[in-house]
Amino acid sequence: MVGKLIRWLIVLPLLGLVLYVGYPFLLKAIGRYLITENPLQKADAIAVLSGDGGVARTLEAVRLYQDGYAPRIILTQQVLPKGYEALPRLGIKVPEERDIQLMILERMRVPRSAVLQVAERANSTLSEMVHLTRFLDRHRVHSVILVTSKSHSTRARKILAGITRGRIVIISRPSRYDTFDSEGWWRSRRDAKEVLAEYEKLINHWVQSAVSNVTGWLRGRDRSAAEAEATS
Repeated sequence: MVGKLIRWLIVLPLLGLVLYVGYPFLLKAIGRYLITENPLQKADAIAVLSGDGGVARTLEAVRLYQDGYAPRIILTQQVLPKGYEALPRLGIKVPEERDIQLMILERMRVPRSAVLQVAERANSTLSEMVHLTRFLDRHRVHSVILVTSKSHSTRARKILAGITRGRIVIISRPSRYDTFDSEGWWRSRRDAKEVLAEYEKLINHWVQSAVSNVTGWLRGRDRSAAEAEATS
């Protein structure tokens, strides 16, 4: 009993010391994982995802366009916030995110002919990527620079890669104008909320992917069994 107590008196302080020394590295790793940035290369188009940080994303797209990385900019759009549908009936015109993006592009001298717009509204990153993939296929886009916020970049790329299955080259480019700090996110309430929200959505994505893979495997196994039975 005394020996066990002595061991715990030694182990607990050591464990506390390890956690104290190591937790900043763990926290930084948690923040860094959310950011995926691929080496820049020329592509057929730049796709700007909608959502929070739309201005920062649009400014990044403009810089990439002006630097000659792609000849076209594609804008997606999300569902309108609650209450927006009532504004026209009240004679109130409030600019949407798309209107602000188009204004920025015009003021920064991006020709309207270089701007393409996805018509469908998305209510999630998954639906946004589905609409975007169909749009890219229709316009024969084989490579795209995916512009989004820093903390959103890993999940966005994973979802688009899962849908396109390698037929489109995806270059993830988080906006340089995004202020998210992956090295000290826990010190900022706003950044901490971003991290928690993203990991919640990432876990949901991983679960859905796992369920989809298992379901696909089971269907394939059942199909193979049925074919084997039919030929026996």
